[in-house]
Amino acid sequence: MSSEPELRRDPICGRSVLVAPARAARPVVLAGHAPRHRTNGERHPCPFCPGQEHQTPDELFALREPGTAPNGPGWLLRVVPNMYPAVRATSGGAHGSAEVLIDCPEHHDSPTDLPTDRLADVFRAYRERLLALALDSRLEHVAVFKNVGAEAGASLGHTHSQLIATTVVPELMRAELTGAGAHFAATGRCAFCDLIARELESGERVIARTERFVVVAAYAPRFAYELWVLPVAHAPRYEALSDSEAHELAGLVKRVLVALDVSRECPAYNWFVHTTPLRAGAPPHYHWHLEVLPRTSRPAGLEWGFGCHITTARPETVAAELRAALPSE
Repeated sequence: MSSEPELRRDPICGRSVLVAPARAARPVVLAGHAPRHRTNGERHPCPFCPGQEHQTPDELFALREPGTAPNGPGWLLRVVPNMYPAVRATSGGAHGSAEVLIDCPEHHDSPTDLPTDRLADVFRAYRERLLALALDSRLEHVAVFKNVGAEAGASLGHTHSQLIATTVVPELMRAELTGAGAHFAATGRCAFCDLIARELESGERVIARTERFVVVAAYAPRFAYELWVLPVAHAPRYEALSDSEAHELAGLVKRVLVALDVSRECPAYNWFVHTTPLRAGAPPHYHWHLEVLPRTSRPAGLEWGFGCHITTARPETVAAELRAALPSE
């Protein structure tokens, strides 16, 4: 495959990316230049461990063992208000909600340490909190995301997710909605459905799939090894996810993240759910998906100053590498 630089554009929002494999050979001599891999050196127990419930606000939602009381041990998953919120329900200028979803009582630093059933509970809990937050008519959007590792912004290693609900739709989501809307206006088809059809036909960027979901290496990645997980059938709203779909999604995501850990030696990463804003109905042009953004490099001048990312790994090569690293089903 050619090592010549290539300019690619994100097929949904048009974001520019340079794919330049030859840059991987450039001399780098500064200490600490490489992103840090995932480590968990924090004290144990931490504020998210059982027996430490007094260190968090009272739970908003939980999955518990039968007979156990709220805000004490016996939980399998908890959602609590963020003690250090970016938005508050009482704030006129930044009204919203900030929640922390503690994935499990065990002090794991990776969601792949969870059994598939328990990881499926995390995806089901996302659904339940989205539905609950939608009851506040002032809220327009809920950002659902996970930071894994300090390089990805996590302040605690104990695996957890966050939900931040705001009265505005974030700029990146608006760009996706605009791009997808323009594609629909021109073709009468969903841009994501067309993307999935192209990826499945070529197969070169497909990493894994199940009956209802597919994982692809992003065509125009911001970081090498960026992955997109998409429902194969048109699905505008994450909140419509069924329990069986959540289990299927969890199994697929776990396999692919294990392959990423093997291939890239446990990189820090973010994942985030992109779904239709709360008040936008079920549009024919938008398709929810999960994006995984491994921190395989550090953004620099071109990224921060001009919004154009550079990656040294071709997505087609990434997909082949991760397919080879997939664990057995």
